[in-house]
Amino acid sequence: MKLQHHHRLNRSLWGSILLGLWLTTISGSVLAQPVCDDPKEVPNPVYLTVGDTQVNLMRELGAKLRQSEQVTLVFRATGSCTNLDTLYGDLRMSGNFSYIPAGYDPKKSPTLPVCTLPAPGVLTDIANSIVFLDSCPTPKPADVIDVLGPVQSFVFAVPLASSQTAITAEEAYFVFGFGMAGQVFPWLDNNLLFGRPVTKGTVISVGASIGVPAGKWQGQKINLSQDLASMLAAAADPNRALGVLGSEVYDGYRSTLKALAFRAYRQSRAYWPDATQSSFDKQNVRDGHYHLWSYTHWLQRVDDKGMPRSVRAQRVIDLLVGNAVTPASGFEPLESSVRVGLVPRCAMTVQRSSEGGDFSLYQAPQPCGCFFEYTATGKTKCQSCVDSTTCGGGTCRHGFCEER
Repeated sequence: MKLQHHHRLNRSLWGSILLGLWLTTISGSVLAQPVCDDPKEVPNPVYLTVGDTQVNLMRELGAKLRQSEQVTLVFRATGSCTNLDTLYGDLRMSGNFSYIPAGYDPKKSPTLPVCTLPAPGVLTDIANSIVFLDSCPTPKPADVIDVLGPVQSFVFAVPLASSQTAITAEEAYFVFGFGMAGQVFPWLDNNLLFGRPVTKGTVISVGASIGVPAGKWQGQKINLSQDLASMLAAAADPNRALGVLGSEVYDGYRSTLKALAFRAYRQSRAYWPDATQSSFDKQNVRDGHYHLWSYTHWLQRVDDKGMPRSVRAQRVIDLLVGNAVTPASGFEPLESSVRVGLVPRCAMTVQRSSEGGDFSLYQAPQPCGCFFEYTATGKTKCQSCVDSTTCGGGTCRHGFCEER
């Protein structure tokens, strides 16, 4: 009887264990990870490898794509040069990937679920770089096409408690080029200088503007932007702490960090990316006063006839960069870029042709400055419109009267 009772306890124990495993599975742990090509959980997947500065864009655009077109963005976040090498080499990706689930709301769900790609994995549909392609060591193959996307700016950031308000290109050169040996007060502690690994677009782009190659940066090399932001905010000595971030990452940490105004070489004063330290209008990026920015690049392979290898991926790229699509999308695709702190090219009045290079004037074929201003700040001096008949010779685009 005791033995039978012992068996009953074991059955009860195993039942509890199995129940716990089942509950763990449905709660979203590793055991619940679907396969990334599961047609029910992950319909119509598009596989991307992107910079971690673009994760917020993946959330915003991905939520709209999943809701309106049942297309699922499945992505991993690595450095720009790593992304390019993956596409250039046509390397298969496997392991864990983030994806946009059904009903996802980026405002309510900061954590994305994970799906798994078992080996040998899948080929990349889209690769992203946040720097000009020649900034990375591997040359682009002839069967890869590169499309310029929205502009991303970068900031030198400090903890909110820091007394510092600005930094010059010369100071940044000595701080991140020589560390403590650069003798730039107050940034004299290498442990409180926060940069990124050599493959990351942030240090490649900022380094081009200050004259410090990515491989020469001093200080800590933090793999993820979000980790860098958290470590910078928690620095033991706020005045000695300094880091670099993509502006759209920094914008999410304004309660604990502040951007330094930046004075580039040959400039007479320092500027923030925005008109003021507290605004979100990216005015100084758009008109050429602020130097620390680059284009996002969206790349895919073509077949032997020069056609995109994935029609679905081509549509995603068109939406990302603001191209017209057929059939028309059920949402405003430019809104996703603006809401995460990027600047569509149609809202820019300057351009550049190399990393950290000089500016020249730019006139967008179809300007969207009014739409950008309203979406980014909630206000604009532009007149709203339904069509161009009320625009006094201008053109109605994205609900606002543009000058042309």
